[in-house]
Amino acid sequence: MTRAGLERAGRMLTALFGVGFLLLGLRYFADPGALTVETDVAMPSIKAVMEIRTVYGGMFVGVGLATALLGWRDTTMRAALWVLALVAGSVALARLAAIALGQAPDPLFAALLAIEIVGVALAAWVLRRLAAGTDP
Repeated sequence: MTRAGLERAGRMLTALFGVGFLLLGLRYFADPGALTVETDVAMPSIKAVMEIRTVYGGMFVGVGLATALLGWRDTTMRAALWVLALVAGSVALARLAAIALGQAPDPLFAALLAIEIVGVALAAWVLRRLAAGTDP
């Protein structure tokens, strides 16, 4: 793949994951109760609802904006790929650790883990190919 193709792939990947992170954040900010339905996370108090809004809402909005906006520019696209790889990779590792600790994954958990692993693998592939130069 040419350098231009790799850069285009990196921009597409960071845009896709950036928008995904952003939409998750907006959803959980607007409707923290959705997390309860999807993941069985209890929110017994207003403080718990505020925490879901700030962590799941605010943090995912910030990560989504950083990933998408940094990925848009050639000069910062590699940084966006690193953000994607580090965030998705950390979450995937935490999911794997939860499984190792005896938690049985449900279909949603498994699907999210698969998406995170694919995202990390693609980001790492683009970063590696960009660092190595283009194919002959």
